Amino acid sequence: MKILKFGIVGCGAIAPVHARAVNNNRHAVLTACCDCLVEKANVFAEKYHCQSYQNYADFLASDIDIVVIATPHYLHKEMTIHALQADKHVICEKPMGLTTAEANEVMAVVEKTGKNYAVCFQNRFNLSFLMLRELIEQKRFGKLKGLKCELTWNRNREYYQSAQWKGKIALEGGGVLINQALHTLDAISWLYQQPVCVKGKIMTSILSDQIEVEDSAMATALLSDKTPITIFATNNYSSDPSPLITFDFEESIVEVTMEALLINNKTVELTKVTKEANKKNIWGNGHQGVIDAFVQEILSPNSKSNSTLAKGDGRNALSLMEGIYQSNQTNQWAEVFAYSFNEAYTK
Repeated sequence: MKILKFGIVGCGAIAPVHARAVNNNRHAVLTACCDCLVEKANVFAEKYHCQSYQNYADFLASDIDIVVIATPHYLHKEMTIHALQADKHVICEKPMGLTTAEANEVMAVVEKTGKNYAVCFQNRFNLSFLMLRELIEQKRFGKLKGLKCELTWNRNREYYQSAQWKGKIALEGGGVLINQALHTLDAISWLYQQPVCVKGKIMTSILSDQIEVEDSAMATALLSDKTPITIFATNNYSSDPSPLITFDFEESIVEVTMEALLINNKTVELTKVTKEANKKNIWGNGHQGVIDAFVQEILSPNSKSNSTLAKGDGRNALSLMEGIYQSNQTNQWAEVFAYSFNEAYTK
């Protein structure tokens, strides 16, 4: 039986979620980890029974087949490209890069090397999302009249003090939009359709003395037929409820969160999901789905690619995010670009 060897770079909070998902797949095993902090890497390696590395080049020179990139945002593009060029397949935590330009560079190397690549938009694998996408494709609800996206989480002073890169424009690329709400922005295009334009505003309020990035954002986007999408995201709430997306269809009101799907206020029964231990609920249960689909794609190269994995279309969330940032600066509508699943890169 073929066993794929995984390595994780970045041994922070999300790394254990990937480690458990890898070791839960019978065709995969975690054999290496890497972190610039040697003690952090060693502790992680001891817990998950793998080899630790401090140097990324040495890590890439090992016999791993797949690299999982779980480092700060500003390292995603560079580390992804280096891994692809080292003949490794790559799963990268979101975002693909700080900008769509960086993401385009990544996709150009993906095309050149022919290696498998995915960005970790794990919410696509939530049962609520999968069922809703199927129902929408079946045209169960009639015409869409409007779409509402709400994310209200808490990211306090301690959160930003926990890592030097958080809250810095050059290192994080932005605030609530690129870090917390990017999954919701991705869900808009994956569940339904990418908007063609957006007008929005961002602000920094409670932690304006500490962070350079926005802690709140609001925007209105338009689909090609002028259907409005309202977007609200903030890190200033008191807790972390599941992000809510509401579809106002002609025949139904549909609400979806990471755990639930409601049609006209009635909860749709979903298959039971075993939640992972020691994992934040806000991360959802989709990481296992990402790992499993990625492994299957490598082991069955002649089969149809799993469109639930985010590839070229992973740039749609970045494009919508950039549109909001651009509109905030110009106070004008900004164009939003659509990328398809199979589209390698934009010249």
